[in-house]
Amino acid sequence: MTTHEDWRSLSIREGFTLLLDERQLDRLQCLTVTAGLLRVGASRLAEDALQVQPVTLGFLQSGDQLPLDLLRNRRLHLQALTSARLEDGCPAIPAAGVSSLHDWTLELLLIRDLSDAERRITALLQLLVQRLGRRGGTWYELPLRLTHTDLAQLCGHSRVTVTRQFSRWREQGLLEQEGGAQGPLRLAPALIEG
Repeated sequence: MTTHEDWRSLSIREGFTLLLDERQLDRLQCLTVTAGLLRVGASRLAEDALQVQPVTLGFLQSGDQLPLDLLRNRRLHLQALTSARLEDGCPAIPAAGVSSLHDWTLELLLIRDLSDAERRITALLQLLVQRLGRRGGTWYELPLRLTHTDLAQLCGHSRVTVTRQFSRWREQGLLEQEGGAQGPLRLAPALIEG
């Protein structure tokens, strides 16, 4: 991780996590991701930053915004899934197609409100593909690796429930995952567009 003293620019190497606490958050209003892909998480200040599993609030990529107004009394975990760079400041009105952390958080809350596991997991995969995915031949692909535990935490179910649902979809030919539960996901259009 590299930071500049004036906090106008932050760089995070792939695989590293930058922790921001209330001191740093008081200096900033909003950050714009100018490069890379980040997982944004939060934890309580009273928890040990190195021992806690942060709650994932969303994923941001180049052009997306990270407003900090709701995070003042928390610790922010910025995990670089690819090497990332953030700049201080955000345009007053986001450009079309730009996501903010608020958008992600709202979508994840709405997914958790769905009635059953299959609907929640499907909606989560649709959101991830819509925001981060790409079409690769006959499949949609996610450019990040998420474990079944990660996906379960995001949609409010257990790892066992996600693994069971993935097994059903794999048997139906709707999902492929190279390298086991931690490999990249490939999803059939019928699952994403349905």
